[in-house]
Amino acid sequence: MNAVKGTNRLILDDMRWYLMLFSLITLMLTAVYLAVGFIFDVAFTTQLFGPMYGGICAFAVAGLITLYPVAIGLGSTRIQFLKSFYLISAWMVVGTITILNVIYLIMHLLHEAGWLGVTFYQLGRLHSTHYQFLSYLWIDLMIGFLVLGLSIFLTVCWIRLGMRNFLILFFGLGLILTLAFVLSDLSALVKWFTTINILVFATVLGALSWGLILCTYPMMKNAPLTMKGRRE
Repeated sequence: MNAVKGTNRLILDDMRWYLMLFSLITLMLTAVYLAVGFIFDVAFTTQLFGPMYGGICAFAVAGLITLYPVAIGLGSTRIQFLKSFYLISAWMVVGTITILNVIYLIMHLLHEAGWLGVTFYQLGRLHSTHYQFLSYLWIDLMIGFLVLGLSIFLTVCWIRLGMRNFLILFFGLGLILTLAFVLSDLSALVKWFTTINILVFATVLGALSWGLILCTYPMMKNAPLTMKGRRE
Protein backbone atom coordinates (compact mmCIF):
# COMPACT_ATOMS: atom_id res chain seq x y z
CA MET A 1 0.00 0.00 0.00
CA ASN A 2 1.54 3.33 -1.07
CA ALA A 3 1.50 6.55 0.95
CA VAL A 4 -1.51 8.02 -0.89
CA LYS A 5 -3.71 4.97 -0.39
CA GLY A 6 -2.50 4.61 3.18
CA THR A 7 -3.41 8.22 3.97
CA ASN A 8 -6.84 7.87 2.40
CA ARG A 9 -7.46 4.62 4.27
CA LEU A 10 -6.36 6.15 7.58
CA ILE A 11 -8.66 9.16 7.28
CA LEU A 12 -11.53 7.15 5.80
CA ASP A 13 -11.52 4.61 8.63
CA ASP A 14 -11.60 7.44 11.17
CA MET A 15 -14.42 9.14 9.29
CA ARG A 16 -16.48 5.95 9.24
CA TRP A 17 -16.06 5.56 12.98
CA TYR A 18 -17.29 9.10 13.68
CA LEU A 19 -20.13 8.74 11.18
CA MET A 20 -21.38 5.50 12.74
CA LEU A 21 -20.95 6.77 16.30
CA PHE A 22 -22.87 10.01 15.89
CA SER A 23 -25.48 8.40 13.64
CA LEU A 24 -26.08 5.87 16.41
CA ILE A 25 -26.36 8.67 18.96
CA THR A 26 -28.91 10.42 16.75
CA LEU A 27 -30.94 7.24 16.28
CA MET A 28 -30.92 6.58 20.03
CA LEU A 29 -32.01 10.16 20.68
CA THR A 30 -34.81 9.72 18.15
CA ALA A 31 -35.93 6.56 19.92
CA VAL A 32 -35.97 8.38 23.27
CA TYR A 33 -38.09 11.22 21.88
CA LEU A 34 -40.51 8.77 20.28
CA ALA A 35 -40.76 6.74 23.48
CA VAL A 36 -41.53 9.86 25.51
CA GLY A 37 -44.20 10.86 23.01
CA PHE A 38 -45.87 7.43 22.99
CA ILE A 39 -45.60 6.66 26.70
CA PHE A 40 -46.83 10.02 27.97
CA ASP A 41 -49.06 10.72 24.96
CA VAL A 42 -47.70 14.23 24.50
CA ALA A 43 -46.93 16.31 21.43
CA PHE A 44 -43.82 18.45 21.45
CA THR A 45 -41.19 19.88 19.12
CA THR A 46 -37.53 18.93 19.35
CA GLN A 47 -34.46 18.64 17.14
CA LEU A 48 -31.91 16.04 16.06
CA PHE A 49 -29.24 18.06 14.26
CA GLY A 50 -27.14 18.73 17.38
CA PRO A 51 -25.35 15.35 17.51
CA MET A 52 -24.77 15.29 13.75
CA TYR A 53 -23.21 18.74 13.62
CA GLY A 54 -21.25 17.78 16.72
CA GLY A 55 -19.93 14.74 14.87
CA ILE A 56 -18.73 16.91 11.98
CA CYS A 57 -16.96 19.21 14.42
CA ALA A 58 -15.42 16.32 16.37
CA PHE A 59 -14.08 14.66 13.22
CA ALA A 60 -12.57 17.92 11.96
CA VAL A 61 -10.83 18.73 15.24
CA ALA A 62 -9.73 15.24 16.25
CA GLY A 63 -8.76 14.32 12.69
CA LEU A 64 -6.36 17.21 12.31
CA ILE A 65 -4.82 16.81 15.74
CA THR A 66 -4.43 13.02 15.82
CA LEU A 67 -4.26 11.88 12.18
CA TYR A 68 -1.96 14.59 10.86
CA PRO A 69 1.24 13.49 12.67
CA VAL A 70 0.39 9.82 12.14
CA ALA A 71 -0.05 10.25 8.39
CA ILE A 72 3.21 12.19 8.06
CA GLY A 73 4.97 9.57 10.14
CA LEU A 74 3.72 6.85 7.80
CA GLY A 75 5.25 8.56 4.77
CA SER A 76 2.55 10.92 3.56
CA THR A 77 3.29 14.52 2.65
CA ARG A 78 1.52 17.47 4.21
CA ILE A 79 -0.03 18.42 0.89
CA GLN A 80 -1.33 14.91 0.27
CA PHE A 81 -2.77 14.69 3.78
CA LEU A 82 -4.59 18.00 3.39
CA LYS A 83 -6.06 17.03 0.02
CA SER A 84 -7.28 13.71 1.39
CA PHE A 85 -8.57 15.25 4.60
CA TYR A 86 -10.52 17.97 2.78
CA LEU A 87 -12.11 15.48 0.39
CA ILE A 88 -13.05 12.89 3.01
CA SER A 89 -14.30 15.62 5.36
CA ALA A 90 -16.64 16.78 2.61
CA TRP A 91 -17.96 13.23 2.27
CA MET A 92 -18.36 13.13 6.04
CA VAL A 93 -20.65 16.16 5.84
CA VAL A 94 -22.61 14.73 2.91
CA GLY A 95 -23.07 11.36 4.62
CA THR A 96 -24.01 12.87 7.96
CA ILE A 97 -26.54 15.32 6.56
CA THR A 98 -28.06 12.69 4.26
CA ILE A 99 -28.63 10.30 7.17
CA LEU A 100 -30.08 13.14 9.24
CA ASN A 101 -32.52 14.17 6.53
CA VAL A 102 -33.61 10.60 5.83
CA ILE A 103 -34.51 10.33 9.52
CA TYR A 104 -36.34 13.65 9.30
CA LEU A 105 -38.22 12.46 6.21
CA ILE A 106 -39.38 9.27 7.92
CA MET A 107 -40.47 11.21 11.00
CA HIS A 108 -42.31 13.73 8.81
CA LEU A 109 -44.19 10.98 6.97
CA LEU A 110 -45.17 9.35 10.26
CA HIS A 111 -46.32 12.71 11.61
CA GLU A 112 -48.38 13.45 8.49
CA ALA A 113 -49.99 10.01 8.75
CA GLY A 114 -51.08 10.82 12.30
CA TRP A 115 -48.95 8.11 13.92
CA LEU A 116 -46.52 10.49 15.55
CA GLY A 117 -47.14 13.48 17.80
CA VAL A 118 -43.51 14.55 18.08
CA THR A 119 -42.38 17.24 15.64
CA PHE A 120 -38.72 17.52 14.70
CA TYR A 121 -37.50 21.03 13.95
CA GLN A 122 -35.24 21.62 10.96
CA LEU A 123 -33.28 24.73 10.06
CA GLY A 124 -35.00 24.59 6.68
CA ARG A 125 -38.16 25.89 8.34
CA LEU A 126 -36.53 29.30 8.28
CA HIS A 127 -36.91 29.04 4.51
CA SER A 128 -40.36 27.46 4.35
CA THR A 129 -42.80 26.15 6.94
CA HIS A 130 -44.01 23.59 4.40
CA TYR A 131 -41.78 20.53 4.29
CA GLN A 132 -39.49 20.54 1.25
CA PHE A 133 -37.02 17.67 1.30
CA LEU A 134 -34.48 19.03 -1.20
CA SER A 135 -34.50 22.58 0.17
CA TYR A 136 -34.19 21.36 3.75
CA LEU A 137 -31.40 18.98 2.72
CA TRP A 138 -29.49 21.75 0.94
CA ILE A 139 -29.73 24.15 3.88
CA ASP A 140 -28.58 21.47 6.33
CA LEU A 141 -25.73 20.59 3.97
CA MET A 142 -24.53 24.19 3.76
CA ILE A 143 -24.70 24.58 7.54
CA GLY A 144 -22.78 21.32 7.84
CA PHE A 145 -20.05 22.73 5.60
CA LEU A 146 -20.04 25.89 7.72
CA VAL A 147 -19.48 23.82 10.87
CA LEU A 148 -16.72 21.92 9.09
CA GLY A 149 -15.03 25.08 7.83
CA LEU A 150 -15.08 26.82 11.19
CA SER A 151 -13.86 23.69 12.97
CA ILE A 152 -10.95 23.15 10.60
CA PHE A 153 -9.97 26.83 10.54
CA LEU A 154 -10.02 27.22 14.32
CA THR A 155 -8.13 23.96 14.81
CA VAL A 156 -5.41 25.01 12.36
CA CYS A 157 -5.12 28.37 14.13
CA TRP A 158 -4.77 26.46 17.39
CA ILE A 159 -2.03 24.25 15.93
CA ARG A 160 -0.10 27.15 14.44
CA LEU A 161 -0.47 29.65 17.28
CA GLY A 162 -0.32 27.36 20.28
CA MET A 163 -2.78 27.12 23.13
CA ARG A 164 -1.88 30.38 24.88
CA ASN A 165 -1.80 32.64 21.82
CA PHE A 166 -4.90 31.01 20.38
CA LEU A 167 -6.92 31.55 23.55
CA ILE A 168 -5.78 35.17 23.78
CA LEU A 169 -6.81 35.79 20.19
CA PHE A 170 -10.04 33.80 20.51
CA PHE A 171 -11.29 35.51 23.65
CA GLY A 172 -10.14 38.90 22.37
CA LEU A 173 -12.14 38.55 19.18
CA GLY A 174 -15.03 37.07 21.16
CA LEU A 175 -15.08 40.11 23.43
CA ILE A 176 -15.04 42.51 20.49
CA LEU A 177 -17.86 40.65 18.74
CA THR A 178 -19.89 40.50 21.95
CA LEU A 179 -19.56 44.25 22.52
CA ALA A 180 -20.43 44.96 18.89
CA PHE A 181 -23.46 42.70 19.17
CA VAL A 182 -24.68 44.23 22.44
CA LEU A 183 -24.13 47.85 21.44
CA SER A 184 -25.53 47.57 17.91
CA ASP A 185 -29.10 48.04 16.75
CA LEU A 186 -30.42 44.48 16.67
CA SER A 187 -33.78 45.49 15.24
CA ALA A 188 -32.15 46.36 11.91
CA LEU A 189 -30.32 43.03 11.88
CA VAL A 190 -33.50 41.09 12.65
CA LYS A 191 -35.41 43.00 9.98
CA TRP A 192 -32.70 42.25 7.43
CA PHE A 193 -32.64 38.57 8.36
CA THR A 194 -36.40 38.23 7.93
CA THR A 195 -36.27 39.66 4.41
CA ILE A 196 -33.42 37.63 2.92
CA ASN A 197 -33.73 34.37 1.01
CA ILE A 198 -32.58 31.75 3.51
CA LEU A 199 -31.70 29.29 0.74
CA VAL A 200 -29.35 31.79 -0.89
CA PHE A 201 -27.98 32.87 2.49
CA ALA A 202 -27.18 29.28 3.43
CA THR A 203 -25.46 28.77 0.07
CA VAL A 204 -23.30 31.84 0.68
CA LEU A 205 -22.37 30.51 4.11
CA GLY A 206 -21.43 27.18 2.57
CA ALA A 207 -19.22 28.91 0.00
CA LEU A 208 -17.57 31.01 2.71
CA SER A 209 -16.88 27.86 4.70
CA TRP A 210 -14.88 26.45 1.80
CA GLY A 211 -13.01 29.73 1.68
CA LEU A 212 -12.03 29.17 5.31
CA ILE A 213 -10.99 25.60 4.54
CA LEU A 214 -8.82 26.67 1.61
CA CYS A 215 -7.21 29.32 3.80
CA THR A 216 -5.87 26.55 6.01
CA TYR A 217 -3.97 25.00 3.08
CA PRO A 218 -1.03 27.46 3.10
CA MET A 219 -1.14 27.54 6.91
CA MET A 220 -0.59 23.77 7.15
CA LYS A 221 1.82 23.23 4.25
CA ASN A 222 4.83 23.68 6.54
CA ALA A 223 3.14 23.10 9.88
CA PRO A 224 5.06 21.25 12.62
CA LEU A 225 4.02 17.74 13.59
CA THR A 226 3.38 18.78 17.18
CA MET A 227 1.26 21.67 18.35
CA LYS A 228 3.19 24.78 19.27
CA GLY A 229 1.80 24.86 22.78
CA ARG A 230 3.25 21.45 23.58
CA ARG A 231 6.80 22.58 22.88
CA GLU A 232 6.62 25.74 24.95
